[in-house]
Amino acid sequence: MYKLLLLPLFAFILFSGCSTHSEATTVALEKEPMYVDENTLILFALDAQNRNKSAEAVGYYDLLYKRTKDPVYEEHALSALMKGGYYNDVIKRLEAKRAGKNTLNEQEVRYLIVALLAKKEMTLAQTEATALVVKNPSEQNYMILAEVYRAQQDYIKALATLETAYKLNYSEDVLDKIAVIIYANMNAPYQAIARLETHSKNFGYSLLLTKRLIAFYSDQRDEEGLLKSYEHLYALQPSKESADILIQLYWNTKNITELTRFLEKTKSNDELLLKIYSADKNFAKAIIVAKRLYAETGDLDYLGQKAIFEYESAKNRSDKALLDSVISDLTKVVEVKEEGYYLNYLGYCMIEHDRNVSKGIEYVKRALIIEPDSGYFIDSLAWGYYKEGKCKEADVLMKQVVELLGADDPEVKAHVKAINSCLKRKK
Repeated sequence: MYKLLLLPLFAFILFSGCSTHSEATTVALEKEPMYVDENTLILFALDAQNRNKSAEAVGYYDLLYKRTKDPVYEEHALSALMKGGYYNDVIKRLEAKRAGKNTLNEQEVRYLIVALLAKKEMTLAQTEATALVVKNPSEQNYMILAEVYRAQQDYIKALATLETAYKLNYSEDVLDKIAVIIYANMNAPYQAIARLETHSKNFGYSLLLTKRLIAFYSDQRDEEGLLKSYEHLYALQPSKESADILIQLYWNTKNITELTRFLEKTKSNDELLLKIYSADKNFAKAIIVAKRLYAETGDLDYLGQKAIFEYESAKNRSDKALLDSVISDLTKVVEVKEEGYYLNYLGYCMIEHDRNVSKGIEYVKRALIIEPDSGYFIDSLAWGYYKEGKCKEADVLMKQVVELLGADDPEVKAHVKAINSCLKRKK
């Protein structure tokens, strides 16, 4: 218990002078508690960084460097200062190191340049960055020199510097910065897009450049470009969000063929796929999807749709096994869902194929309570009365059907003809 209380007190004394502003100075200890070993201090430093307490982490790394003289802790301290935005401290430490006749390594020079830029010391930053490139003309050093030029709003030099860096390795990181400058600072959006597209076609699409293309195409409201880019993004990193956007883009561009192909391949929206198949009267495929959706969700709508698709696609609608299956499925649906569409379909099947006509009429009447003005439902009831020999009642209803649906519908014509023949026989 004693140590648990003492350690936080030690940390408080050590870092009571830390600032979260421009300085991250620490207070030296009068007496260093030696029982805190190196591994423990490392854990304290990592914990501070995880809590975004950069100044606290710097204190631990400084103490570690003081004890061990291991330069890695000096580097970690600088890194923590950079992360915390303590640029004054960074500049002071690195200038002091130089004054002590010590040579800064490349990473330290980069830190110095970034700190100078943050303090608006443009001339000094450019001098440091130029010397760094002369000493080592690497991609990373060119990129930091370009950043200096960009901060100075000298976009021509920034672009030229990045082009030199790009030719070294054809790096997508460099190209991304080139594209941003061309797009945002030189007002040439489609030149920037062309650079990204050319690189991607030559070297392959990547997440970084594909997401940049999406940002550019979105800003230009270019749906065709967005569609192509989201296809690449989904191939690289499939996600529901990307799938949903792709589906919307296919729909907006009226590319139903590609939309269908995408839905078939990814199974990302079976409900929409079912609607497409249904609209196209592609009942064979619609049955498969409806079955899958019913199995996955238990939603009786899919069972009902599956039954109707089976009936509509059947070559012989009078087949006993087919009718048994369709009537059984639709009965399960209407026992739970009081929906006119399913009630009428079930009733009509039973009436049309003489599978308990009176029961079929009951289902149709229930459908008419829900939609009393439906010409299709009235037609089903008229056909039921005809099957029961109630020709006058059927004739009255068929006159309503003709008014609602017109006399040109083939099924309406057939029913009118049959009912008229029935009336003649009754005379």
